[in-house]
Amino acid sequence: MRDELLLGIDLGTSSIKANAIDRHGRSLGIGVAPTPFAASAFGVEMSTEALFAAIRAAIEDLGVLATRIAAVGVASMGETGTAIYADGPSDLPLVAWHDERGGEIVDELLAEFGDAEIHRRTGRQARSVTSIAKLGWLARNGYDARGTWTGVAGLTVWRLTGVLAQEQSLAATSGAYDPTRGEYDREILAHVGLDSLVWAPARIAGTALGHVSAEGAAWSGLPVGIPVTIAGHDHPVGVIGAGGDRSEVIDSMGTGEPLVVSWTAAPDLPHPAWPGQLGDLTVTAWPGTPRHMLLWETLRPGLATRHLQRALRVKRDDIEFRAIRVEAEPLPLPTLVAMQEGRIPAEVLELPAEQAWAATLEGYASASADAEARLRELSGVSGPTLLIGGGLRSRRWVEAKLRRASHPLAMASEREAVSRGAGLLAGVAAGWWTPEQYPPADTVPLSTVVPASHSESSHPESSHPESQGALRRG
Repeated sequence: MRDELLLGIDLGTSSIKANAIDRHGRSLGIGVAPTPFAASAFGVEMSTEALFAAIRAAIEDLGVLATRIAAVGVASMGETGTAIYADGPSDLPLVAWHDERGGEIVDELLAEFGDAEIHRRTGRQARSVTSIAKLGWLARNGYDARGTWTGVAGLTVWRLTGVLAQEQSLAATSGAYDPTRGEYDREILAHVGLDSLVWAPARIAGTALGHVSAEGAAWSGLPVGIPVTIAGHDHPVGVIGAGGDRSEVIDSMGTGEPLVVSWTAAPDLPHPAWPGQLGDLTVTAWPGTPRHMLLWETLRPGLATRHLQRALRVKRDDIEFRAIRVEAEPLPLPTLVAMQEGRIPAEVLELPAEQAWAATLEGYASASADAEARLRELSGVSGPTLLIGGGLRSRRWVEAKLRRASHPLAMASEREAVSRGAGLLAGVAAGWWTPEQYPPADTVPLSTVVPASHSESSHPESSHPESQGALRRG
């Protein structure tokens, strides 16, 4: 039927979005509900029941559009999940990925295996954000860590269909999964006391994992019998939704700022490392395909600017406007990392407010440019750079990137890239199209490469994204 729609669900850190898209990839309506994370005595978490209620509220917010859904794709934050027993979900809290619990688990893993060996096995560094760090902490603090583990996307699919599953890019966030071999590492799991836990099988995004059951339909309001897939980890899925492809570097500007490139794994080659550099370079799956991507994560611009805004006691719109034409030297990466953790150095606070803001954005533009150059060397990707994410609203930040661009720059027009990407992968599950043959996305060419020596004032107004027309890309 031509009036059928696809539903992309984005289980984000701050909000849950249900995006109904048509056969042209256009959104006809978005339902939104707050993600029910809350502070507890131990950290930041939510209950399974609270998550289900929020998902249901977001779907309800779509109104009559929910009755036209032909397939569902679920994308989510990584790391957060729970165990499911034969009779339903466990009572394990859904611990936020950014919660600080699990640091001692990481220390033990490093002492046993070493950082290089963990990276060789899993394609990422040992970090407290991983699922096994949180699970290990829960198991040692009186929680029953049995059953079958899956992330919050898999939990949602189970609620809709009764099927237990996981997806490859989300499995990679566990901290005990080799994304190139597609297997969980039993030695790492055994060392943290999680070898008796079953791990749901990781499938390629877009695989029809099950169909909405009568019980799932009664809970969600969606039609019975429609296919459901796990679209994957929000960062990779956002690349799909924004129109990114394997020829580009994708720079996702938001609370976090991961940089993504396509990468071809070879059985006889180790996972690429980032020796001597600050940051976490990880290997994950390119959604819907057997290929892989490299994802560099260190930058958290949204956190740093939030802390700076509070310290300066300014409104974001005001300080953004005041900083537009302010010249400033970029803050170094260690200073930016400290600011992400809420530690604003005195020398930053001593600057005029608009200069502190400009220096912060210049610092992030400089750090991402350095990382992009390294990623291009590792991957061989030589195409344009595509900017995506909510940070595109900051003219000052975009222009700082323009001055440092080594390749042509474009920005994605899609602001709900993750939920749209989840919907596109739902279309794969429904047989509407094959992977990477999605309806095109709008992008805006920002400029040809601008020499780094150009000053802020040398940019004509035509270099601002709002002055350019959009291009359609497949």
